[in-house]
Formats: sequence, structure tokens, C-alpha cells
Amino acid sequence: MELHKRIRVAILCNVLLIVLIIVGVIMEFSPIIFIATLIIVDIGVLISLYCLVVKPLITFDVSLNQCIENAMDSEEILKKVSDGILFGPKIKNVIEKYSNKKIRGNSAIMYDKQAELTALQSQINPHFLYNTLDSIRGQALIDDNDEIAEMVEALAVFFRYSISRKGDLVTLRDELAYIQNYMTIQQYRFNNRFSLEIYIDEEDQKAYDYFIPKLILQPIVENSIFHGLEDSLESGKVEIEVIVTDSNLILTVSDNGKGMDSKSLLELNRHIRASNQNLENNEERKKKHTGIALANIQRRIKLLFGEEYGLNVYSTIDQGTDVEITLPTNYERKTNKQ
Repeated sequence: MELHKRIRVAILCNVLLIVLIIVGVIMEFSPIIFIATLIIVDIGVLISLYCLVVKPLITFDVSLNQCIENAMDSEEILKKVSDGILFGPKIKNVIEKYSNKKIRGNSAIMYDKQAELTALQSQINPHFLYNTLDSIRGQALIDDNDEIAEMVEALAVFFRYSISRKGDLVTLRDELAYIQNYMTIQQYRFNNRFSLEIYIDEEDQKAYDYFIPKLILQPIVENSIFHGLEDSLESGKVEIEVIVTDSNLILTVSDNGKGMDSKSLLELNRHIRASNQNLENNEERKKKHTGIALANIQRRIKLLFGEEYGLNVYSTIDQGTDVEITLPTNYERKTNKQ
């Protein structure tokens, strides 16, 4: 490397020496020729500066304005930015970061619009549904059929909570009340073959006011029923344990169902952590329904709170399954639209 530097310096010195000799010869013959030569050299330098620096900067300025006005893609601008212009590499880096941020922002907007459209589609004339359920409940009370009245009331509360637009976060108290309504419906459906127990220590009562992602417990409880307890004839149990640590809220949903073997558990956890959930047909979708629900919960948690939060599944064959959710406690509530 040092040898190469010395060679380059030697070449530069020789070139400079030759230029000085030529200049001396020109000055010896005629000062007019010398002045003309300087003018030609100056013009050449100015033309070179314009072609190599000024023109690329003008082109870049026009392209940048078009990008700001959304008339040109950022990739087209990158092609027009030469590494040879002043701050060229840094400009490219800034444009790439801007482009990536813009893409993420557009994706988030599209996701929000799609979610809003889905929510609106699911809320088509909800008052008709509520009024119908209220009518059924009223008739059941007139007929002294308290069980039907209770079940219909639980169903109405279930639907109101499911399709209400309260935003991403709800209190743990609201989510647990929703789960109790859901379990009331399922207990009537399965003739009280299983029960729900919620455990929270006295010193952790403040957790009821913590905010958690809406509808993250119900899919897990549903999996416990349909994949763990559905075949149980009696004594099925779903337990929800709430634990508060210094910085985390830990929710564990457990069942005493059939559980799963280590291979199935490994595959389930792999599926939950996978970034792409591409299911090709309905049969595959049914087979992996558990993984889909849990993967969606995992994705929502990580989008809201970061990669360090999420869920893990633990299971033992013929003993049951535990789904542990870890959430932060030290965040502020995000804006929730009613």
C-alpha cells in the first residue's frame, strides 16, 4: 500500500514538472499564447465543473421536488444521484431511509384502512341484532325461562364488546368480564362440562386497571375449550392467572385438557414465531387454526409494544396446556376511539 502511494506521488510530480516545462516554453514564445491557453483551460475547467457537479445537482434538485410532490419514485431519484457529486453517498443514504419510512407509513395506513373497513363490515346494522336479542331475552323472562334470558344477555354483551370500536387497548377488567360472558355461553352450550377460575393476588389488584390489547384472551380460552377440553366429559377447567412484576404484566391461560406432545408443541411455537402465515387451503387452515389465532396475538403484541413482549406455549401430553402472555406495565394508554 505504501509503495502504491509513493508511485502515485512520483507520477503526480512528473506530470506537474511536464506542465511547468510546457508553460515555460509557451511563455518564452509569446505571452498572448499563454493568456489564450489559460482562458481555454479556465473554460474547460468551468465546463467540467458544470457537467460533473452543477448539472447533476440541478437534475437531483428537480427529481427531489418531484419526489416531494409524489410525481417520481425514490428509486428513480437514486439512479440520478451520482456518487461523484458533493455528499452523493450521504444523500443516497438519506433518500433510502426516507423511502423505507414512507413505505412503512403507507403500509400502516393501508392496514388501518383495511381494519376499519373490516370493522365497518362487521357492524352492519348492529342495532337490529341487539334489539332482536333484547326481544328474545324479554320473551324468555315473560315465560320464566331464566336460563335462556341469561344466555341471550351474555350473547348480547359478547357481541357489543366484540364489534365495539374502543381502539387497540382495553383494561384487564373489561377483558376479563368479556371472558366471563364468553364462558357463560360456552357453559350453557356444553352443559357445564368445564369451569373458569381467575387468580390474582391481593397485592396485584392494580392490574385490573392496566391496559392490554383487546381480544387477546378470548382466542386462547377458545383454543383451551375446543382443542383441550372438548372431549372431556366433566371436570374440565380453564384458569387465568394474573401476575405483576416490576415491569411486566404476565397473564397465563391454563387448561387441564389433553395437552400435546413435544413435537406438536415445537411445531406450534415455530408457527407462532413465523413472520408469514401462508395457509394454502381450507383444510390446512382448519388444521392450523390454533397457530393462526396465537400467531395473530403474537404479531399484535409485538407491533404495539416491541419484540421483547409476546406469548409462549407450554404443554404436557394428558396434563394440559399453558399459554403465557408477557406485556409491559410501564406504558401510557394510547388514544382509543369509542
